[in-house]
This record gives sequence, structure tokens and C-alpha cells, in this order.
Amino acid sequence: MDMTEQKLCRKCNEIKPLEGGFYKAGKSYQKYCIPCHNAKRNDYANNYKYEKRPKGFLKLPEDIRNKILHDISIRVNFKEIAEKYGVKYNTILSWKRKGHLI
Repeated sequence: MDMTEQKLCRKCNEIKPLEGGFYKAGKSYQKYCIPCHNAKRNDYANNYKYEKRPKGFLKLPEDIRNKILHDISIRVNFKEIAEKYGVKYNTILSWKRKGHLI
């Protein structure tokens, strides 16, 4: 092998071939070999916890949601509920179809 096809890993201080020994980054190669690079990735903790953002009916304040559900339970017309709480009539119907208004 030519010297141009090898590289020194800065972490384990071993000379390894470029092809198959190092990840490519653009036109050049990473400074750590593949095993050292993968080991280093575990050094960074990923503590991010995904929280699903509320959408649609769940985005309304809890007291308004409870009032809408109460109005539905006493059989108030959906059109009247829409006017009372300032929500579009089609939106309330879509919430019903999706099962939010149970």
C-alpha cells in the first residue's frame, strides 16, 4: 500500500487504510477510525425526551373542553356549541369523527 492510502487515527494511534478504515467527510476523511468514531458517539448523552404537542381539541383549555363535553352530554346542538365557544362547526364535526368528543 502507498502511504497516501493510510492514515493515523488520533485516538488509538494506529495506522489504518483510508478505504474501510475511516468515515469520509466531504472530500477528506474523519480524524478517528471507524471503531473509535463509533465509540466516541456514545460519549454524548441524548437526554432529549420528545413530548407530543397537543393539537386540535386537546389544545383547548381543560375547562372549555369539559364544558364542550358537558354540552354534548346534555344533547346541545353542535352548531350552538360552535357558536358558543367560537370554534368552527366543521372543526367540531372533525373532532367527533376522530373520537375526541367521547
